[in-house]
Amino acid sequence: MIFLFSAAFAAPTYAAACPTIATDPPACPAGSPLGTSVDTPYEWGPAGGGLQPWWGRLSCGDGRIPQLRRAGAAGSPETPSRSPASGEPSLAAVDVVDAWQVGCPAGRYELFVNVYRCGETCVPSAFTVMPGGAVRHFEAAKAAARAKDVAGAVAAARSATDTAPEHERAWVFRGSLAEDLGRWDEALLVWEATVRRFPGPLSDSHRAEALARTGRKDQARELAASLLAAAPDAPGRARLLCVQSLVQSDATKAKVLAGQACSEGYTRCCGG
Repeated sequence: MIFLFSAAFAAPTYAAACPTIATDPPACPAGSPLGTSVDTPYEWGPAGGGLQPWWGRLSCGDGRIPQLRRAGAAGSPETPSRSPASGEPSLAAVDVVDAWQVGCPAGRYELFVNVYRCGETCVPSAFTVMPGGAVRHFEAAKAAARAKDVAGAVAAARSATDTAPEHERAWVFRGSLAEDLGRWDEALLVWEATVRRFPGPLSDSHRAEALARTGRKDQARELAASLLAAAPDAPGRARLLCVQSLVQSDATKAKVLAGQACSEGYTRCCGG
């Protein structure tokens, strides 16, 4: 889950007017038609590379990570845009508008976005965008982790949540990074803080694993069982099977559970 910003920021050349990942776009004016139709799309370009100010940073109004699904190309506006083209391949057109489905606790939304133009970058009123300062801390944390500077990575990730405590994405990044670094005591503290702010089964499944890996096996067993009973096929199922293997006293049963978790894609439980 640490791939919340999977773009490699190595920089293709885009038009000078294109925003960057660290851009902090303003909120759209109340009643703005932007994003509501093919003829009034956001111009968040570019289409690829993940450098849009909203991509990987868009949050629901309550700070939660939204569910995003690209519904496909929706057509072109009746009046061509006068904003600068992004400068990347555009299927022979610079006014292709995509429709996106965005799910939040407060409701589901459809947004129309022209990713081949660099124009208005304001954020719709139903959403917020995580600050660019938090993004820079993310990048510093990932760079430190690659350099095997564990303390530096943990400190930078903590700075991200200090900068954007109201954004679930910052906490998820920090907790996932601590897990990947094998810092399970740190991970447990982060997931407990995350669940307090943003209750939900996915973060709770992370918390269950952190409990198991820090020796709180009874708590981990109880939490994993309750989560699986409530939603057997929910996201986090494979992780919870892994948790059950970690707290299982019967070695044969533990191996079966670990194998099942591994077969369902949870690689941390593969190989023993």
